[in-house]
Amino acid sequence: MKEKNKPKMGKIVFFLAVVSFLIATVEGFLFYTEENLFFRVLLIIQNSINAFGFQPCISLQDAMGLMQENGSVLYAAAGYAYGIAVFTAPYCTLAVMYKVLERIMHVVIDVRKHRNAEHIVIFGFNEDVKAMLDHYVKEAGRELCVHIVTQKKLSSEESYVLCRKGYKLHCFDVLKASEDELVYLLKKAGADLASNIILFEESSIRNFSLLQLFPLNEEEKADKIKLKYGAKITCRCDEDAIGELIADYYDSRESKEAGYDLEIISIPQLQVHKMYTDVPLHSYYQNTGRKLSEWNTRLMIVGFGNLGQQALLQAMNLGVVHEKNSIMIDVFDQDVKNKSEIFANQFSPDTFSFEENCFRLKEEVADGIMEIHFTDINVRYKKYMDQVRTNIEASPYTYVVIAIDDVNIAVNCAMKLEELFEQYGYADVPIMVRMDSDRRLAKYINGNQRTFLDVSLLEDKSNILTLNMIIDRTIDVQAKAFNHFYNNIQIITGQDATKAAATTEMDIEKEWNRILLFKRASSKAAAYHEEVKQLIMEMLAKENNIDLDKKIDELVGQKGSLFEYTGSAWRLKGSEEDFIKAIKKDEFAYSLASLEHRRWCYFMASMGWKNGARNSRFKQNPCLVTQEKLLETKPEMCKYDLMSLMARYKRMIQG
Repeated sequence: MKEKNKPKMGKIVFFLAVVSFLIATVEGFLFYTEENLFFRVLLIIQNSINAFGFQPCISLQDAMGLMQENGSVLYAAAGYAYGIAVFTAPYCTLAVMYKVLERIMHVVIDVRKHRNAEHIVIFGFNEDVKAMLDHYVKEAGRELCVHIVTQKKLSSEESYVLCRKGYKLHCFDVLKASEDELVYLLKKAGADLASNIILFEESSIRNFSLLQLFPLNEEEKADKIKLKYGAKITCRCDEDAIGELIADYYDSRESKEAGYDLEIISIPQLQVHKMYTDVPLHSYYQNTGRKLSEWNTRLMIVGFGNLGQQALLQAMNLGVVHEKNSIMIDVFDQDVKNKSEIFANQFSPDTFSFEENCFRLKEEVADGIMEIHFTDINVRYKKYMDQVRTNIEASPYTYVVIAIDDVNIAVNCAMKLEELFEQYGYADVPIMVRMDSDRRLAKYINGNQRTFLDVSLLEDKSNILTLNMIIDRTIDVQAKAFNHFYNNIQIITGQDATKAAATTEMDIEKEWNRILLFKRASSKAAAYHEEVKQLIMEMLAKENNIDLDKKIDELVGQKGSLFEYTGSAWRLKGSEEDFIKAIKKDEFAYSLASLEHRRWCYFMASMGWKNGARNSRFKQNPCLVTQEKLLETKPEMCKYDLMSLMARYKRMIQG
């Protein structure tokens, strides 16, 4: 309450000053009676002004004498009021002087404080931005200067609170600014100094329009504001169509280095990634002793909105743990027919066969089995549980995602599923429940290990989407490292390794800024799967009764049977044909290569690609085939599927 009342002090001081001035004016009018009108007015004004400067022309003794000479009520009231005003007027002067000095000190301190600070500019001020700022955790040794640019006029109280917390508020609409004033406004908002620019308006279209204010590459910098080197723009976009437009706009620079690093954020995508990180898709099989070939994923998704769709797409990437394991996904929603038909536009008919209520990845596209089954049903109905029982009897579920908005239905569904799984002897199946709207209930479920033993909650978006997460670039740091390793890995043939030694690595940021957004997405998918792949390597080594580190050294070390590490590059042992023969003979290496190729095929399929002559515009790639077919048609590409082995070997020798 104290903070809310504080802005009213200025109004009180102003009111007191006006009243004091009027009282001094009345006293002057009563005191100066013999002078002519012109000088009388000047003397009255002079006295009123001097009263604020601690030296009123009419002293208290003069006022008291005037009261005694004229015993009327008017003179008495004016005299007593003037006696008080003589003290309140200087107080008003002191208060104003204090506020002026305070503001000057704030400016000086603010300039000194933010001299070496990291500037962050946020466009938009809504509930998500408020949550983002509320969850910011200040790091030691890191000073931030956060600018908030909003087209809305905020209340004085809200503006005051933001300023008290150290945020710089700018209330103007840059999209309505003329070309002449645009650069001035953006500089005023700190965009030219910013290391991070966050476009977080609720409208994806508006965020796209804001993005176009910044130079895409060097050629555009002449007529637009110049951004700081290494600046990153984070653009919120929850609409697939607008997301494609943004990607097309950013990629239009072709191979030129971008003027900034762009990341398109979808909140459901972040939530699902966090979910699969906290509770892996294959966690049901861990510590069971079952072989990787038996780790068949059977995923249930209840509710097919944006969150449910992201759970499906990421499962296509993370569900691959073996070259032949099956991935079966059952989707339940009462409007699933319409949603699935719209969702089908994301895939190519050359890659998937679309049957009634079922999408099936074609056999010639990739190894293994991948099917998506859609059931149009209300999960509150009895026939939903009957259908689940039928499915369990065919093959057990290994993971459940309840992605519906209604908290009551979600909790009821989770309780019934947990009870049903226990009846069938599958009590360890993870059940993930969306609980965005009721934090108290979420806290209770998280702490209740009796009723909700195997139930976990998807993180609330306010806990995921934090300012720290965006400015620390935690989402793409692994992807950049993977892309950097892939771009700089050198596989040479013959005995001459001099060209490899002479090659210098490009800066990781420049490297990242030159590639298309699709390639960035591919690197992210590979990086997300890397943790799974490390577990798979250990499992494969255990299944084959081999020492993993020794095996890696045997395959890709200094005297490797597939590659010889020279210290700066890997030399292919023999010809491409010799490599294919060697990898076919080694079950461990072949399994890893087949696994990675299958994962890549599934990712490409999830992005709408198909087999064909290489063409990014038409989403065609000749490698979108089974491992056996790849060995026939593109054998030179197989060696890149062993990059995880090479990366692990590098970490081994570097300690």
